[in-house]
Amino acid sequence: MAKELHFDTGIDDDPRRCIHAHDWLGYMDKWVENEPRRRDTWNGSDRNPPLERNQLVRVKYECLAQRAVAMLGRFEDNQLDNFSWNYTTCIPSEVLELLTLKQPTIRGLSFVTDPFCGRFNRWSGTSDVDLSSFRQLRRLSWKAPMGSHFDDTATTILNNAHHLEEIELELQSWSREREVMESRIINREDGSGDWNKTPASTVLARQIFGLQTRTPDSRPRPYYPKIRSLTLTRLPLKDEVTGQEVTAASFNLGILRSLTLRMCPFWMHLLTSFLESGVAPKLKTLEILDFYLQTPHSAAMRKTTVITNFIDSFTGLEELFVSHCGLASALDFWEHVAGHGSTLKRLVHHQRTTDRDEELMSSRMGKDLQDFAMSQMDRDRIIQDPSQNPFSRLDLEFIGLTCAPKYLRDVLLPFVLKSSLKVLHIRHTGVNASPSPSWVFNKALDLKLTEAESSGKSVSHITMPSDERDAKNRKTIAIDPEEITIAIKERKDWKTPPLQHHFRVFADWVFGPEGIRSLEYIAVGDLSRGNRYEKDNALVCRAVEGESRFRVISQRSGGLEWRDIKSRFGNALEACPVENLVPEYN
Repeated sequence: MAKELHFDTGIDDDPRRCIHAHDWLGYMDKWVENEPRRRDTWNGSDRNPPLERNQLVRVKYECLAQRAVAMLGRFEDNQLDNFSWNYTTCIPSEVLELLTLKQPTIRGLSFVTDPFCGRFNRWSGTSDVDLSSFRQLRRLSWKAPMGSHFDDTATTILNNAHHLEEIELELQSWSREREVMESRIINREDGSGDWNKTPASTVLARQIFGLQTRTPDSRPRPYYPKIRSLTLTRLPLKDEVTGQEVTAASFNLGILRSLTLRMCPFWMHLLTSFLESGVAPKLKTLEILDFYLQTPHSAAMRKTTVITNFIDSFTGLEELFVSHCGLASALDFWEHVAGHGSTLKRLVHHQRTTDRDEELMSSRMGKDLQDFAMSQMDRDRIIQDPSQNPFSRLDLEFIGLTCAPKYLRDVLLPFVLKSSLKVLHIRHTGVNASPSPSWVFNKALDLKLTEAESSGKSVSHITMPSDERDAKNRKTIAIDPEEITIAIKERKDWKTPPLQHHFRVFADWVFGPEGIRSLEYIAVGDLSRGNRYEKDNALVCRAVEGESRFRVISQRSGGLEWRDIKSRFGNALEACPVENLVPEYN
């Protein structure tokens, strides 16, 4: 007898739009371009979309709802243990009503919705989500809820506080205009006619963790004694209005096994509270994502110190995923990580900093650090004696790093004598992919080859800027004919841009007889949001035949290797996402 029902878009899909917004925004340019007869499609400047289009969207949404209700209706009362709606759409009210009436004993709920769809959804009553009948929940995951759902989210969590084992809340980054709008939705003061400007996310945290102003007759704060996994994204851990903070007292640290804090303001306060509690954590998984590019160096160092102090306070981690800003030495950081050497299997260390070149577009988004902020003296030391490298004390099977390929060999030398490492992920922030040169693909040469092929010109005299990062540098250099020959072959064989020379040299070494024999894959790019950046992502694996020691498979091509690595290491590949699950509409 089936116990679970999941409505899901699939592992490779990038959640983009609710069906309402998808059709209203309509990808309108494409719609009009591909179907000129449908020029009655809503124009973005129109306040009142045409009725014909209005009806079309409603029919499509109701069709989805009816099919879901029919599927749900096949289950007997209280048959389901787990239900998920991960379509990135509004949850049809009919589905929630049936679920509430027929499956109140459900133990797991998972939602992925569209937080920005309220302006497009003119028919469904889903702004009022009533989950109060669910009193036996053990697992609750809600990614990208609307601000109008925050009260229901908090109520559901509080109703199940004493037996919830897993909580995952992923809020979205809102523009200032949208933040004000959501604050008004959730925080209107009764009868006064004024609006409370407290951010909606702050009010949500206030409700879940009891961060109201404390008085002698205040109720005790909510306590979550059975939480084993806590995942929070963009939820402030301190109420700046009341001054109250989330502390270790809200959890049973002897039970907590997985802690994920992604871009949560005041996350340092919670980790410090854990340290001050005097109870050693028993975590198996820890993920910290701090993404504030304008952090001064001194503050960045303090944040890094909080992380290292925390991981020094216990042992037993199996997975550690950290992304932070600043120029702290990676080598020093790894010394602390090595304290978990007997258990740690997966490590992601993503370093990012503000780009000092104000003329680059990527300056506004920062850039991935390419050299580990490591001095030449330290680099020489670990090359001459790999045992001085903290990695020599780690038996990792997965490692994700931000680093230019020309530096990778130096830091990975300890794994040459090990048999543990299966996957190397060269991470790159997706929003930086277009303005910043790729560490792996030579896109400039790819463009030159494409231009030469389309014009019928010879490729033997192709020249390139001496520094593709410097738009003002007009000096050019001739490309070695052998490099051009290799590039043409790579484009033909792999259907990808040709590789950068430094990466080709690294891949040839790592998959060669003197490299890391246990290594199966090199994953390249930003894989945190499904296939959102598939044109820049690739998988490099050992070649079974031919002259090359490796082959490249683009994410667009997919295949068995991609399915394999995602099934085995998906959580590590997707760790520390900096972008919204659902992009905000312009």
